[in-house]
Amino acid sequence: MGRYVGVRLLQALVILALVTVLVFVIAQLVPGDAVMAAMASSIDMNDPAVVAKVRKQFGLDEPILAQFGDWLARFLSGDWGTSIGTGQKVGAMFVQRLPITLELFVGATLWSILIGIPAGIVGALRRNSGVDVAISAGTMLGVSIPSFWEAIVLIYLLAVLFPIVPPSGYVPFAEDPWLNLRSMLLPTFVLGTHSAGLLARYVRSSLLEVLGQDYIRTARAKGFSERAVVMRHALKPAMIPVVTVIGLAWAHMLGGAFFVEVIFALPGLGRMSVDAIFQKDFPVVQATLIAVSLNVLMVNLLVDILYGFLDPRVRVRR
Repeated sequence: MGRYVGVRLLQALVILALVTVLVFVIAQLVPGDAVMAAMASSIDMNDPAVVAKVRKQFGLDEPILAQFGDWLARFLSGDWGTSIGTGQKVGAMFVQRLPITLELFVGATLWSILIGIPAGIVGALRRNSGVDVAISAGTMLGVSIPSFWEAIVLIYLLAVLFPIVPPSGYVPFAEDPWLNLRSMLLPTFVLGTHSAGLLARYVRSSLLEVLGQDYIRTARAKGFSERAVVMRHALKPAMIPVVTVIGLAWAHMLGGAFFVEVIFALPGLGRMSVDAIFQKDFPVVQATLIAVSLNVLMVNLLVDILYGFLDPRVRVRR
């Protein structure tokens, strides 16, 4: 198991190195001038001397390779640079906004697990029944409906037509726990819906395949109850392909967080990233892309480790 984990970790480090280079190159290829965008409202934007001074301040007057070397050295040392748009340290901006995004992800993950896994199990155990058809239709809707459209519909229904929750905004948990939970109810549900539908479909299909195996029939022939057969003999093998789906769903939630935070006016990392893209704030964009890539790599590494734990044959093959 140790060798298997070591190989997967080395692969993740190589991918992270390649992603780092691609992130810097892509940020440089984005059309527009970051300095001119930041100075758009300044009276000095037409003064070449002031523009040159700002370029030198952010190291944008150096050759591309020198910029990459300086940026990478500072990034690895913990200095993620200074935002061209706000003048704040990028690391401080991340620390300030990270708790909001983490709360969004934790809530969305809970919705995904609480809805997806039980729905998939019930659908498999009640195959071809009315309940199964209803669950399949619901999961199809959850997978196919765009997050932004679902958010708009739910805001109209639950915040405008029936004012149960606030339509947007964020209140810190420490300031008002109840209002915090109400304000995060819709964003977390919208972000977790797609993952819940995907998870339910894979749980159902995987569990149906396992329930058709010979050892399941043997367990039933020995007199085990249906609950014992499912929980003790079928559920763990059925979770092997589902683990991979959870990793893919996490990556999808990362992308969906950008839209959700903008629609619900949540001041998290997604909203910060979207603002940085429109402002051509390269230090923030680069740091965000690295953080997102690192997050996806860590989740995939964890999925591979869990895969090896659930199925020892994977460790042997690799």
